[in-house]
Amino acid sequence: MKKSVAGMVLPTALLMFSSAPGFAQIRLGVDLGAVSIRMASDGPPPNRVERRTARPSRNHQWIDGYWDRQEDRWAWAPGRWEEPGQSGSNWVKPQYRKEGGGTRYEPGHWSHQKMVEGEDYSRWHREHKH
Repeated sequence: MKKSVAGMVLPTALLMFSSAPGFAQIRLGVDLGAVSIRMASDGPPPNRVERRTARPSRNHQWIDGYWDRQEDRWAWAPGRWEEPGQSGSNWVKPQYRKEGGGTRYEPGHWSHQKMVEGEDYSRWHREHKH
C-alpha cells in the first residue's frame, strides 16, 4: 500500500516540532513567567563558535548560543533568531559568576521577564552561610 506525500510529511513535521528543545520554541505573545537564578557546583565549558544565519525579519533579534544549566549538567543552547514576546523587549545574555565556591547562573531571558531565586540557589545560600 502506497502512502501519499502529504500523509508522510504531516507526521514528520509534527514530530519535528513536538521534539524540538524548549529553547527553540517560538515565544511570540506568550507570557514566559519568571526566570530562575540557579547555582551550579561547576562553571560552563568554553562557548562554541557559531555562524549567524540570515535574519528572518526586521522584528527578529539574534541570540548568541550559550550554556544552559539543565538539572546537574551544562547543555548548549544554539544561537538563533527570535522575536521578543513584547514590543521593546531586548535579549539579556546569560550571566555566570563565581560565588561561594560555585557558579551563580542567571539564564538568558527577555528584558520584560522577572528574575527570581531558584530553589537550588536558595538552598545553596542556606547551606553556605558564613
